[in-house]
Amino acid sequence: MEKKHTISPWYSVPLLGVLFFHLLCESMVIPILAPTMATPISPAHDMLPGWSAEIHKFCYGVSLAVYPVAVFFCAPILGALSDKIGRKPVLIYALAGTIAGSILQGLGMEILSVCMFLLGRALVGATAGIDGAIQAALLDRCSSEKQKNFYLGATLLAMSVGFIAGPAFAALFINESSSQLTWSMPFFATAAAFVLMLAILVKSMPEKMRKIRGELAHFNWLAGLGDILTLRRSKKIRRLLLIFVLSEIASGCFTALIPLVLTQSFEFGVKEIAWFMSLQGACGGVVFAWIGPAMISKISKTSALKFSLFMATLGCALPLFEPIGKWIWTVAAIQALGFMLSYYVVLAILSESCEDGKRGWILSVMSSLWGLTVGIGLVACGVFVAFSNTFCIAVCIILCAVSLALCGGKSAEKRQE
Repeated sequence: MEKKHTISPWYSVPLLGVLFFHLLCESMVIPILAPTMATPISPAHDMLPGWSAEIHKFCYGVSLAVYPVAVFFCAPILGALSDKIGRKPVLIYALAGTIAGSILQGLGMEILSVCMFLLGRALVGATAGIDGAIQAALLDRCSSEKQKNFYLGATLLAMSVGFIAGPAFAALFINESSSQLTWSMPFFATAAAFVLMLAILVKSMPEKMRKIRGELAHFNWLAGLGDILTLRRSKKIRRLLLIFVLSEIASGCFTALIPLVLTQSFEFGVKEIAWFMSLQGACGGVVFAWIGPAMISKISKTSALKFSLFMATLGCALPLFEPIGKWIWTVAAIQALGFMLSYYVVLAILSESCEDGKRGWILSVMSSLWGLTVGIGLVACGVFVAFSNTFCIAVCIILCAVSLALCGGKSAEKRQE
């Protein structure tokens, strides 16, 4: 049996740091794009001057969707590639791409170039697909099941904290009265952080870089994407996948919509939106770390899934009632209990429904599928808000209600038997 090595902080901390900053990059863009692309706060900060309000909102949805869609296409490929040629070379090259993408996003915001910003966001999303390989790099060196559980939990915690911190991180740099570096500084700061992580990883990862050109020539680049079709063919989990797809499309749509609703219906400023998104992320962290595990240990997973989808439906409906005023802040917690809890429960059901040797495979494929479905929701928001915010909210409610209806009948656990 191959001897496992002790995991030093110099090895684990930069890997966890990359996971943290990847999710931070994802969540910090909403409070940046809402006042510059969706509904510009001033001509000086308008990324699409001269274009209609409908085009502004559509491009806003597309800009948000680029990241998760890129994750969908690249995550399974990068994971399979790291298995074939080693973790270190894939991590090094992916991080180089992340740094370049962060810089391009910053430059795009600085000169108000939508094309440059989208190119950078696509590059960051594509290279964020390496997160599964980072988890594998840590688990590869674990010597016991207890150690594996610890580091798997640590990776999920790093990602949750990154998502929580993103909007607040952006708010630290935002100065609406300034015309320079107002929106670009968060991207330049994260690029510097990735440079630091890369420098540490080059020195701390013991694996040697080797020539990979010959190995790449025989690599099946579409094998990872084929895994998604394999999962879809399983009759046991087809309904569960449909529930997942519909609810995650609603999640992506509502995530892009809520800053617009907060601004137009509840008169939130840029920093208030950032803190709202951070609160939602914090509640999501509590769901993943405590509420989700506690709930499925006490009630059936199907009951937990029904509860989560009911809360998601309720959370989508509340913004329709403007008289609730400051109580709109409760939507952050309700949505965490809705969309994030449903995501957790679906993964728990799928993880227990498969063989031990395939759990990692299913979680990796579901992560990729998440990227596609959330991306669809983000683009859909850009289309639907061109009609009205109310119409977009109604679509989210319908998607959640249909997902809830699909949970009826035979329990999900029994269908897996």
